[in-house]
Amino acid sequence: MMSAHAFLGCPPQSPPGIQDLVHNEEKRTQASASRSEASEKVLASRDLHALQNVASMVMQKKAKEVCLIGQGKIESHVTVGQIDLIYCLCDLDQVFAIIFEDGTDIVARINGSRALQDSDKSQAEIVRRIQSEFATIKYIQANTTIPVPDIIYRDNNFDNDVGAPYSLQKRIIGRMISDIWPSKFNSSCMNGEQAVCAVKQIADFECQLSRLSNFDSIGCLEYDEVTNEFRVGPVTPLQKLSTLPEFYPGPWQSSIEYLRSLISTHKATLRQSDWLDNRRSFFTYMNKANVPKIEDIDMEARSDHTHFISWYNMLEANLDRLDLSPFDPPHYPFVLLHEDLNIGNVMVDYEDPAKVVAVIDWEGSRVVPFWVGNFYSSFLNESDYSNDPKEQEIYHRMVETRDETRKKNLDPSLWNENTIPVLRGLFNLYQLVSLPPTCIPVPLFNTLLQNFLASRPQDEVDMFRPMLELGLGHANEASKAMARRFGG
Repeated sequence: MMSAHAFLGCPPQSPPGIQDLVHNEEKRTQASASRSEASEKVLASRDLHALQNVASMVMQKKAKEVCLIGQGKIESHVTVGQIDLIYCLCDLDQVFAIIFEDGTDIVARINGSRALQDSDKSQAEIVRRIQSEFATIKYIQANTTIPVPDIIYRDNNFDNDVGAPYSLQKRIIGRMISDIWPSKFNSSCMNGEQAVCAVKQIADFECQLSRLSNFDSIGCLEYDEVTNEFRVGPVTPLQKLSTLPEFYPGPWQSSIEYLRSLISTHKATLRQSDWLDNRRSFFTYMNKANVPKIEDIDMEARSDHTHFISWYNMLEANLDRLDLSPFDPPHYPFVLLHEDLNIGNVMVDYEDPAKVVAVIDWEGSRVVPFWVGNFYSSFLNESDYSNDPKEQEIYHRMVETRDETRKKNLDPSLWNENTIPVLRGLFNLYQLVSLPPTCIPVPLFNTLLQNFLASRPQDEVDMFRPMLELGLGHANEASKAMARRFGG
């Protein structure tokens, strides 16, 4: 039974003060031992006094206080359609409010990469990723109406006085939409009208990204500050893939080149000595409610290893027979993608929760084929909603609004009732090739393969039939349930 408060909508609210933000972050940190430990580790490597001095110099006025008001997630997840696959340690970027003697403030975002997951990566690679995020934000500011962080100053040097790369930005006066997302368990949640209005704006933002079509290759954006020019350069992956000697970061001139590179990298992943340990960790997480015996996990993991080796070998051998040229330029453009456009990276106005004021966290954004960019969003996943009829009604209204917005704003010759099923099938192929084999169950893998082949010519179905006939090996119930939720 729904509680009386559900879906009444957020009343207008005055923005919180800096001390309120500090207090909220303290509560979040104290509630999680892993978050608290990671936060302390990162803070210990920062010189906040040096940060205060830089802010005073840049803004030409005296900074009197630096306060921690936000931190990145300790855990993040890989999402396939409606399915959250696995949690993993992620960068703990920290956000500080810098308060000046005249009562004004700005924020500083300090990169947490070297303190946590990126300790095995070179400084040059991390800096390239940070620079690409800046290039993407600058490009979006110049070519769209998408609200993004306003960067005042940045220092990408790891050897600076602060102790890590950082940027100074104008403070965004807004709250995360994830804090008020429609749920019967949240007394402060948005109502259906507010949520639909916000989704319409986000769908429009995605369409704007898909209309940025003057890219000549697949990769990440770079910006030349001397010539004031943008170009597409190598990708800046957040995963451990970049540590493999077989990894090639691009850029790529076609979808086939891109997929071939991903296949090569994942085949190398399966040859790593820690593959079995990583697969065990995945199955332990996926079955955390009822963890199988270690021997059963090992049996399934080894069976999956054989399955993935067969798939990558078969796909690699037949890749040139997949004609994807009709879906590359000049027929279909390469487009810009926000890799993590979810409810944790969208901010809305305090006084009007239906108004989006910022889309944040553009790190990892890249240029991709049109058929990747238009299905990648993890913003509306049915698994985020309960079986409550009212929540389901709101969800379906949001999906209808998103689809109507896309239909209205995208080129009808590219995006229509005939092309959408084909493009969606190709996106299933992208998921099959791009997801690390350490964190995708074979039953879900088979479902994606079936979804891809459903929109392809018969000769391609025959080409990959041996994979469908290979079966599921020793798949456990959790793996099968995940595939069923995805439509298998």
